[in-house]
Amino acid sequence: MKKIDMHHHLVEEHGYVDTLLRVMDEHEIEMAGLIGLGRLFARMFVNGQHNGNCADDAAVAKVVKQHPDRFFGLGYIRPGVDTDMKVDELYDRGFKGLKFHIPKQRYDHEEYFPVYEKAQHYGMPCLFHTGIVKMPKPLPGERISSFNMSCIHLEAIGQEFPELKIIIAHLGVQDYLTALTLIRLFDNIYADLSGTTPGWRANISSEDWKRLLWFDNASEKILFGSDVHADEIGRNIAIYKHIADSVGWDNEQKKNMFYRNTAKIIQKQEGAQPCKTN
Repeated sequence: MKKIDMHHHLVEEHGYVDTLLRVMDEHEIEMAGLIGLGRLFARMFVNGQHNGNCADDAAVAKVVKQHPDRFFGLGYIRPGVDTDMKVDELYDRGFKGLKFHIPKQRYDHEEYFPVYEKAQHYGMPCLFHTGIVKMPKPLPGERISSFNMSCIHLEAIGQEFPELKIIIAHLGVQDYLTALTLIRLFDNIYADLSGTTPGWRANISSEDWKRLLWFDNASEKILFGSDVHADEIGRNIAIYKHIADSVGWDNEQKKNMFYRNTAKIIQKQEGAQPCKTN
């Protein structure tokens, strides 16, 4: 079954892109959304030899340019550091969407609304990290708080920007019940089930998944995303399949999760004009 991976990080590892492409071919992954979080996340997921580079927006853009039929870029926005001007820049550079992580304040702080307004204007889907975060190394002074990344803070954004496609990464982790309610009630909010294997999903049983994903359009609100090293993608796909089987989804519903939902979301508005905010 063909797939699109909405959530994959470019790893600073020698030969990583070739490894990733091989794994994508093996598992029928047509495209992957690549993310580069830069220096604060240096060496994240590195298993082999470090390639000496920084996995940032520039590195992602380079890989996408080399393989435009296999990858699309999600530009990194750190709210409280990056402004709406960076959204313009990322759009002009061809990035399909945005990845939000470690905001200085809550995701729904009004200071960040111009960023979301620009993203909505350009039709750029926004993937938000949610759940507890452990940085590769301690960063005193950076104001990193998982409270600021709680999925409940995405409600106000969904209300204020109803055309903005919002994706809750990791289904909120410890707040998965809140995340499920958000994707059920809001047309513009989705979630992926990404993470290490088995990770946060370890204690959720088959019966639990059947109870949690009970609503009629659940298969239209869940996206496939890996968020692991390429070597772990196969195990992650197996977990997604297990969840879908537990809920009783048929092949058409599985196609929604693995491919159709993301294919629809990443279609940005072609030729959108620059957006001016006050």
